[in-house]
Amino acid sequence: MEILMSKEPSYIRCIKPNDAKQAGRFDEVLIRHQVKYLGLMENLRVRRAGFAYRRKYEIFLQRYKSLCPETWPTWDGRPYDGVAVLLKHLSYKPEEFKMGRTKIFIRFPKTLFATEDALEIRKQSLATTIQANWRGFHQRKKFQKMKNSAIAIQSWWRGTLGRRKAAKRKRAVGIIRRFIKGFIYRNYPRCPENEYFLDYIRYSFLMTLKRNLPKNVLDKSWPTPPPSLQEASQLLRELCMQNMVWSYCKRISPEWKLQLEQKVVASEIFKDKKDNYPQSVPRLFLNTRLGSEDINAKVLQVLGNEALKVSPWPLPG
Repeated sequence: MEILMSKEPSYIRCIKPNDAKQAGRFDEVLIRHQVKYLGLMENLRVRRAGFAYRRKYEIFLQRYKSLCPETWPTWDGRPYDGVAVLLKHLSYKPEEFKMGRTKIFIRFPKTLFATEDALEIRKQSLATTIQANWRGFHQRKKFQKMKNSAIAIQSWWRGTLGRRKAAKRKRAVGIIRRFIKGFIYRNYPRCPENEYFLDYIRYSFLMTLKRNLPKNVLDKSWPTPPPSLQEASQLLRELCMQNMVWSYCKRISPEWKLQLEQKVVASEIFKDKKDNYPQSVPRLFLNTRLGSEDINAKVLQVLGNEALKVSPWPLPG
């Protein structure tokens, strides 16, 4: 009995829709008969005459607190005060409700229905707000993840570039040090301290020689070699001259070869013996310097068809 007395009784009246126990079938005569003899209409009239809705303050506030900005999302004061603030915000008229010690009583069902309609609209608004907040949170989390990934990639790439730059500088410093040390030991025999410098000097001389080779056998220009390449430079010069002479001789014609041979013989005979010999060197030798109009007609008759042969050598002055 103590357990039963501690509970709050609730009477439930069940209405049987049909005698065949079939779903979705309602026997109107049977239902009216049960409503009439169960006293439901009288109960409803009594209810309407009094307060149709009654709930404890905690339950009422928990259900409808979202309708008031002051009670949403939490109310820190007494439930009674929270319900009073909520009803004031909903603009309840004094004749529509009463405040008890532990419960609120609402007289008209339409007042409760209006509150329920407002709650449904509020639920839609809250659902939209929750969805927007969740989407915002999800996108911020996604953006933060992408940002962290981008920062990690940028940091790795900057580190890679920095390491490459540091290695390049270190390599350059090593080359400069080797070059300076080689310059200091340049006059010493070849050793690990000067081999890089000597190799660079040789390479530089060979590249300069490649760009400034003599153009012909009369061109006597030749780049000045470093001390370590004096002998090699002389050998290269001789080889270059031999190659140019061989190429020149290969291109010479038989007529020009005859001219050169004659010039050599004339040089042996007249060099340093005839004053105007240097001026005659550029002139080419001819078979004859006399034309037909310069020879007497009788002489030409005597000679007939014989070729006129004149010594090619110039007469001594």
